[in-house]
Amino acid sequence: MKKVIIGILIALGILFVVIMLMPDDEKPAEERPREEAQVSTDTEVSSGENASQPVIQHGGVETVSVGSDAKSATIMVYMNGSDLESEAGEASEDISEMLSSGVGDNVNVIIQTMGTREWQDHGISPDEAQTFRVKDGKLTLLRDDLGQLDCTSKNTMSEFIDFCKKGYPAERYMFVFWDHGGGPVYGFGYDEWQDEQESLTLNEISRAFSEHPDIRFDIIGMDCCIMADLETCYALAPYCRYTLLSEDFESGLGWNYKNWMKRFEENPGISTPLLGKYIVDAIIEDNEKDSRGDSACIGLFNEATVNSLFDAWKKYAYLNETALMEKNYSRLHMARGRGERGLWDFLDLWGSDMSDVTLSDYYISDILALVESIDNKSDEAKSLMSALKASVVYCGHTSDKNELTGLAVSLPYGDPDFYEQMRIVYTDLGIDQEYIEWLGGFVSESGYEDYFDFGGFEDNWGGWGAYEDEYGCNISGGGSCEYGYDYSQDDEYGLDEDGYCDDWIYDCEEDIWYMYDDDTLYLYDEEEDVMCYYDEESDVIYYYDEDRDDWLEME
Repeated sequence: MKKVIIGILIALGILFVVIMLMPDDEKPAEERPREEAQVSTDTEVSSGENASQPVIQHGGVETVSVGSDAKSATIMVYMNGSDLESEAGEASEDISEMLSSGVGDNVNVIIQTMGTREWQDHGISPDEAQTFRVKDGKLTLLRDDLGQLDCTSKNTMSEFIDFCKKGYPAERYMFVFWDHGGGPVYGFGYDEWQDEQESLTLNEISRAFSEHPDIRFDIIGMDCCIMADLETCYALAPYCRYTLLSEDFESGLGWNYKNWMKRFEENPGISTPLLGKYIVDAIIEDNEKDSRGDSACIGLFNEATVNSLFDAWKKYAYLNETALMEKNYSRLHMARGRGERGLWDFLDLWGSDMSDVTLSDYYISDILALVESIDNKSDEAKSLMSALKASVVYCGHTSDKNELTGLAVSLPYGDPDFYEQMRIVYTDLGIDQEYIEWLGGFVSESGYEDYFDFGGFEDNWGGWGAYEDEYGCNISGGGSCEYGYDYSQDDEYGLDEDGYCDDWIYDCEEDIWYMYDDDTLYLYDEEEDVMCYYDEESDVIYYYDEDRDDWLEME
């Protein structure tokens, strides 16, 4: 066991870490954040769906838990049924999954239905927007006097948030967008009652969230296509700790809501990365096993890393400007599932055969593939890879080779109309003008018709674990992350007023939780139900013995 732990320590030592700042020993318990609780002698460290949160303690160090003691949560589901519901009943199917989850006592699930000309199930009216609550297997109507709301309006979104937070206040919040997605420029939502060129763009989404500064969401997720890009993460960073997004087109299955909502109901204090992992795993499993499934690439992203990641990307992009413009690095990967029935865009491709819609129509370029294909040796490349590794908390991928690794960026190859829309959205989001003007160079470069062949990268891509040693960082060993954070900017990086981060980090490659606290590396193996920490000075690993309620040296 010790050899296994040491191997894990070596791998984790070079990963991005969040340094948890601990309060003085004298600070009274009532002043500590909700993530902490003193451990009594009868504290249990257990595993399984209904387990209490694992805890750690040694010496005079305060207890830190994997998760929190939160007792309530509210999930806001912004459900624009669109043609996905009218033609295939996909929204109704997902509502059925929510109903079967058993949520209602600890977790409020509030759904606003709109945007479709025909609802297939649950007695939902297509003639007006309605608001429902999922509780104990029943769909309860809360509001039906809203009229035919425009889901592509930021005012509709903002009012829905206001209704949820006032009517169903909770200790934790999550927001889910349900509909089509069109990447960082075209944004979210096709509403069958509105003009087909209308959408809810990222800048409008950002403004809607900004009107509610009293809420910081644990997760903002998008159950829709191709929204896992750097620009989306940038737009949502001020309003949440994590985003959960698809880089690929989604199949008609979308998210599977049953099991993760059930887990959330049973344990509303669950660690956010663990909750995100359950969501991602269920999506991938569905697409692997269900005949309606298809390629999928879903990621959970740490929003605390976004500013550093964007800075690292710009430095890399400017350095490699010539190579980026000589060829078109947009993906030719084709749309399926939800994209097949009309992924919204400005190219008027509603109802087109799937062969007519590809990722290249949205100018989506996978960041990791760019680095590996153009330059992975420069300091700028290594810095970018280090920051990218830190951002991807967890990434799920179907077993097929779909050339995607989690997070993309948009480069407007040869398309002045796309660039003009991009310029408007990015300017409103506050993306720096130098970068926006630089992107304009892709419109006129002659290489935009020459698409790059990612076949070699696709064949060699073996998952994020292969990139840890080369691109990670080592705080435990005295080093520093190449994209290092300024922790004096607490609000920007998701720290609370006392300087706490709220979660452990989950490493999907090693299947283990880890956390640094005052240069001490803590590990929790959920499967083995083992909690341990590494004392660097003595080069000793200690594990928590539940029966003795003490930390013992691992032999």
